[in-house]
Amino acid sequence: MDYTKNQKYFNKKKPVVQLRNLGLVLIVCSIGAYIAGGSEVLPLHIAMIIVGIVLLAISSGRSGISDSEYDSSVSGYAGSLSKTKALRKLGVDESEVNEIAPIIMGGYDFKGANMFTEGEDKLWRSNVYKVIMLFFSRNELYCYEARFKTTEDKMLGESTDVYFYQDIVSVSTASVSDTVKIKDKEVTINSEAFRLTTKGGTSITVNILDAYQAEGSVNAMRALLREKKQA
Repeated sequence: MDYTKNQKYFNKKKPVVQLRNLGLVLIVCSIGAYIAGGSEVLPLHIAMIIVGIVLLAISSGRSGISDSEYDSSVSGYAGSLSKTKALRKLGVDESEVNEIAPIIMGGYDFKGANMFTEGEDKLWRSNVYKVIMLFFSRNELYCYEARFKTTEDKMLGESTDVYFYQDIVSVSTASVSDTVKIKDKEVTINSEAFRLTTKGGTSITVNILDAYQAEGSVNAMRALLREKKQA
């Protein structure tokens, strides 16, 4: 993972974004005016388009990386975390956890982060990422959890848990809120999260960017839980 490049994601300046938007407006308006019948001032349209392209080029060179580039960098690293390592920490063999395929989910964690930004898609991101790997044996669910920094080579922690299926109350996606301080101002960040809760009140929670995509994993877990509790 390119930590220096990831840092640039949080250093984007608002004026740079405004510069890019101005460039887009100039290009779109020029093309629209020409289509609408403004061919008599074609040189002006061409000049506006050129200025728009220049503004886009300038903003592109200063704006760091995009939301999708940052997401790809982070999720790529999260995906590289070894399933073998997780199983070793859990103390189980892969052949013991094959009731359904392992489920891996992750998202940006706002607890312990010191960099935050709201993406163009209106989703908030931080420089801390949390990933969970869930493995399913005949009678138990095994969970491996890791948190790491996205802007420096630093693992913030790893943990493991084991739950009997009969003790699991629910698995779901839900909206959660975190309050963080950004430049001495408190900001409430709303996210979608996966949550597993047990009879004892313990839980697993991880923020997710794509709740729709996670729903398939949640449904697979629900089906397995129904099957196990009816057995």
